[in-house]
Amino acid sequence: MLGLGYIKQVYQAWIDYPWKEGLLLADRYEIIEFLGEGSYGLTYLCQDTVRGDKVVVKQAKPSKGKRSRHLLEREMAILERLRHPNIPGCRGSFWHNKHLCMAVDWVEGHTVEDLLFEQNRGFSERESLECIVRLMSIVRFVHAQGYVHLDIRIPNVMIRNGEPVLIDFGLARRIGDVDGSDTDMNEQSGIRRTPEVKSDLYAVGHFLLFMLYSSYEERPGQLEKDWQEELSLTSHTRKIVRRLLQIEPPYEDASSLIRDLKQALRTL
Repeated sequence: MLGLGYIKQVYQAWIDYPWKEGLLLADRYEIIEFLGEGSYGLTYLCQDTVRGDKVVVKQAKPSKGKRSRHLLEREMAILERLRHPNIPGCRGSFWHNKHLCMAVDWVEGHTVEDLLFEQNRGFSERESLECIVRLMSIVRFVHAQGYVHLDIRIPNVMIRNGEPVLIDFGLARRIGDVDGSDTDMNEQSGIRRTPEVKSDLYAVGHFLLFMLYSSYEERPGQLEKDWQEELSLTSHTRKIVRRLLQIEPPYEDASSLIRDLKQALRTL
């Protein structure tokens, strides 16, 4: 017999089924393609028939109910306060068939994840540090406005004309804003995403490791080792990663990290 759990899964898959290409939303946004889904939202690439350019439309995930709408409303409110050339701007919200949606600027470029794993792009130590310096300039701005991103990962950073763009603020929070209903966990490390600056800096440590490993060549038959044994790094870079991963006393803010990154670059 089919159990209740199976029935719930089928129902959720049905109500979360993405809208079709060509559908016109709010008499303005025509769906070009479905981009994917996260824990609380579905995203589409659309044509803005009024302005004539492309946008990303994010739909609150139906199966998550009020929780997904709450998170989307919070994301919109945060983006309205984060006006930065390297953060996609929010164009507003609308309802389509009782589903809350948000339109944000489309970013032309590739995610760091695509560059690493689809295009096999390798980054040298210098290139990795230079990218992180530019990324941290955006992160420092976010922190200065009183927020943390809480999802700085290689799929959420795009490279546009050589410059990083920080996207997807679906988990962003005001610093210190503890919401008892949040149980978000970092998928890579298994630790809770606490609304603190150190959470973003810890995530940047993993982000940097991904970039540094892009130029690493594994030899056949080689046993897997710790990153500190596998990667040939300068002492400055090694110390930066150790502090980001909280192996050594962690950074307190983005500015101190940027200072050390620039010092490391001067030694290369």
